[in-house]
Amino acid sequence: MNTLLKRLPRTIRSNQWLVYGCVALVVMSCMLYVSINALLVDISESKTRFERESRIESATFLPREPFADLSTFEQDHGFAIERRREVDAAASQGLALRVFEHTARVNIPAITAGRDLQADNEMLLGQTVATALKAKLGTTMTLLGRSFTVVGFASVPDYMYPIRTTDDAGIMLDPKAFGIAVITPSAMDTLAPDALATWHIRTIDGSTSTAKQELTRTVGLTFWQDVTANPRYTLATAKLKGASSVSTTMPLVILLLTCLLLAAAQGRIVRMQRAQLGTLKALGYSTWELVVHELALPAIIALAGSVLGIAVSILTMRPMLDLMVTYFSIPLYVTTVPWPSIIFALVAPVALLVPAVALVATRLLSQTPIKLMQTTVANNHVNLLERSVHLRGGSFRKRFATRTAIRGLTRLALLMVGAMLAGYLLLFGGAMRDSMDSLIRSAFRDTTYNYTYVLTAPRVENPWGGESLTVAPFTTADGQLTFQAMGLPETFTLLIPRNTKGEAIPIDRVIITRALADKLGLKVGESLAVTQTATAQDLTLTVDAVAEMYATAAVILPQNRLNSILGAPAGSFNALFSTARLDVPSQDVVMTMSMAESKAAFDSIIEPVWIVLGVIAVFAVFIALMALSVVTTLTVEEERHSISVLKVLGYHADELNAMVLGSGIIAVVAGFAISMPLLLSSWRSLFAKTTSTMTFSLPIRLSPLSILVCFIIMLATYLVSLRAARRKVQSIGMAVSLKAARE
Repeated sequence: MNTLLKRLPRTIRSNQWLVYGCVALVVMSCMLYVSINALLVDISESKTRFERESRIESATFLPREPFADLSTFEQDHGFAIERRREVDAAASQGLALRVFEHTARVNIPAITAGRDLQADNEMLLGQTVATALKAKLGTTMTLLGRSFTVVGFASVPDYMYPIRTTDDAGIMLDPKAFGIAVITPSAMDTLAPDALATWHIRTIDGSTSTAKQELTRTVGLTFWQDVTANPRYTLATAKLKGASSVSTTMPLVILLLTCLLLAAAQGRIVRMQRAQLGTLKALGYSTWELVVHELALPAIIALAGSVLGIAVSILTMRPMLDLMVTYFSIPLYVTTVPWPSIIFALVAPVALLVPAVALVATRLLSQTPIKLMQTTVANNHVNLLERSVHLRGGSFRKRFATRTAIRGLTRLALLMVGAMLAGYLLLFGGAMRDSMDSLIRSAFRDTTYNYTYVLTAPRVENPWGGESLTVAPFTTADGQLTFQAMGLPETFTLLIPRNTKGEAIPIDRVIITRALADKLGLKVGESLAVTQTATAQDLTLTVDAVAEMYATAAVILPQNRLNSILGAPAGSFNALFSTARLDVPSQDVVMTMSMAESKAAFDSIIEPVWIVLGVIAVFAVFIALMALSVVTTLTVEEERHSISVLKVLGYHADELNAMVLGSGIIAVVAGFAISMPLLLSSWRSLFAKTTSTMTFSLPIRLSPLSILVCFIIMLATYLVSLRAARRKVQSIGMAVSLKAARE
């Protein structure tokens, strides 16, 4: 066994590129798996504790009439109900804060740094805006003409994803332009006595259907929103769900690619050392001893890669968690080392790499010593495909390159798999950019209004201006999706629904947006069963047209028809669209949205999106470089004898490169081409699942420009990998063929 152990360092030194490349891929795989799972575990457990300790609401509502005896109503039905006032205030140039009064029973603020409020001139600043602005405790801020001192940072459970509005383009998070703050109730009395007051209910068993019925019977409802229909909550949940879907898939794919590369390379190492291994077997070493020796290399690669990957993930865990809280307003109650993920990351590479190499090594080393010692070069067995291809025409160079490609189908398949994975990651970045661009264009294309005002109650007279409409929340019959119904006058000009041809759709029929059509699988002429959220009234609508709008799931129908469904007075409205800011009293408005602010929010997220795309591109190029370099180096090593003979015959380096390595470009192009439909199909499935309960749908787009740029990067990476292989071609001397002939 000592003799076998002495061979291991020589094998590693002679295959350094293979060893380092495979170790790097295992490091990347383990690092991604441990890091993502650690983040998900910590954030998910913190989120669960946050919801429990802060007593997150079950729903938000607006009563039509005041409560006669609120405490008795709560005791009779087991509800916790609390009123919370809120007002928007400009804190500085470009920054607006939504200021809440401190609550004690529902949606209780969680202190993430500093302390709780003790005086009326103190405030809690939202965690995300504080992180984005790098604010410090003790900072003084002026809100509506009054100074407050920041004594703590806080998270509010119904604002886990703190966005200004909850429809259309308002889904964009911009922590430098919008955040939340909390002050005392008495401070709210003096700061904004006429602030909007919303009511929040928490049920014991989490069911809201009974609560809605009792509230409708007792005080009536003008507005109702389950927390599961609140994008400030569901967007955080959906993003975490999307991350969990790739937490295992991507690392496993990288690890499987490493298994294929290492198994193929190990097979090449065994074939190139057939004479030595045959001699050892003739001297008395058993097949099992030789196989165990060959498994030492994959075991070292697996353990070294997994340990390094785990170490890197542990070192970067806290910075990544800090980055997460800039997008999710969730207190970090838990920061743990995920031992199950670490154990899996240690075991999985060994469990996959070692058996893969064992299968190859066992098949080759089970031969007799004489059979092993018959040749020192790769097996000259002619496969069925090579026998069926008759190469008579063309130059010798072309015939040789073609026959080399046919003999190396396994290598080409590995090259194609590596190119497919790298192309998938590169195109992922391009598709993300193109899809987000399409989503935002659809949000702004058909809207010529700048401001939206949703009123607390229906009105008949409009003293403020703008164009009036009626909006109301509906849910699907199964209760899985909540969306808006918009009643528009036929003369409405500030929102124009359009079909796939870009033609305006008349507002005299039932129109659904593309986002809603995709989520429910609806087509023109089919029926849609819905329930009015506030009154629980069931209704069936027939789809007459589909508008190409992805930013919001909605039904658009004539205003008179929607008013009739809601039982509202003819000609009444509860929302306004306007091109200019309107002077609507804040206590009469449930929500205000500015399209300019939404566009600014979109612009603000472009920079982090580009950073993400850059990181993905670096990962893709690295994976491609490792995979392609290993395979091209493997090709050169297997063709050492042929290259040496051709050098004896007088072929130059450029000719040899084209003959031996030229066929690889076909596999790279094929792998890149396969990655396109694979990406589009997997993305549609992923986003259909993660956005199933959300009010928007992401159109999956991949532009020709993105494809071209990604292909150029892919091709450049392949050419870089060829440089190392070409140097190996040049280093092979003519004596190799003479030595092989002598042996």
